[in-house]
Amino acid sequence: MNLDATLLDPTLLDLTPLDPADRNAVDDVFELRTLVHRADTPHLPAPCLADFTGSLMVPPPATRVEEWAGRDGSGRCVASVRLEFPQEENTEAVTAAVLAVHPALRRQGAGRRLVEFVRDRAGAAQRSRILFTADSGPAGPAGDTGTAPAHHLAAAIGARPVWTLDHLRLDVADAPLPQPLPESMSVRYWGSEVPEELVEQAARLEAALSATAPTGDPGWQPQPAAISRIRDFERMRITRGRRAHQCAILDRTTGRMAAWTALSMTRANPDNALQAITIVDPAHRGLGLGRQVKAHNLARARAAEPRLAHVDTWNASGNAHMLRVNAGFGFVPAGARWAWELSTAR
Repeated sequence: MNLDATLLDPTLLDLTPLDPADRNAVDDVFELRTLVHRADTPHLPAPCLADFTGSLMVPPPATRVEEWAGRDGSGRCVASVRLEFPQEENTEAVTAAVLAVHPALRRQGAGRRLVEFVRDRAGAAQRSRILFTADSGPAGPAGDTGTAPAHHLAAAIGARPVWTLDHLRLDVADAPLPQPLPESMSVRYWGSEVPEELVEQAARLEAALSATAPTGDPGWQPQPAAISRIRDFERMRITRGRRAHQCAILDRTTGRMAAWTALSMTRANPDNALQAITIVDPAHRGLGLGRQVKAHNLARARAAEPRLAHVDTWNASGNAHMLRVNAGFGFVPAGARWAWELSTAR
């Protein structure tokens, strides 16, 4: 989508719900998000159409989603908004997961128009605070705000920074090889769905990670231990065309899951994986199982995904332990993800 230098009148920006059945509208929004990606975060994996269209059909667990397309006076799609409303915990908040303006039309008031729109939607849902995030480029250390448009907008509207995630990237050729496990331990692999006999333990570990992993101070309530959350997340991932490679280390004596990790991949990026959850049961910490379970899982994924070259992960800047583990595994700094909070009150 090529735009001339015509100034955008933000009062003419028309925001309407995105209908997943409207193929042309979906394509317009995806094209816009691709342009924004190329302008702001070209170091990250490219947007995936299957992932995007699937996200319009199945929301994250315990979340209501609104997708909005913004068109200018000529009918061109020049803005995109995705709002996520938690339905169980954190029900006073809304996350603006996407707040995008066409790169050629920035610094003309459209960003502020989107913020006011989000405030209106949040207020209508009786939410008191808004969380929104953005990624910075790979240059400079984590914590360097750079010149990302979101940083300028956050400063202009008086949003409060609440946390920073360090973006880390692994060249899989630099990853350690898996080592033999103690006789008391065994390894178990699976794909996108946790085996039924392990799902209760997976829910327990996922809730433990949510409750204990340092994230800064966003005042965010941890998620409960619920098998339904695991299954709903799997349904979402499959609908979005993603595939997972997962691995657990099991204690032979008790049958309990001592460690669990997952890699997730999109259809559009066969060379890249997201390092998702890695959690070690508190009773088994201090034995190096986090490193081991990641090494076993990555080796298995590489055998199944011959084009896999890089793995991305994000850790809270205050999570010194996980940052140290990942550095020892071969991950190197690649940027940062920032979050800001804004009150719905004007």
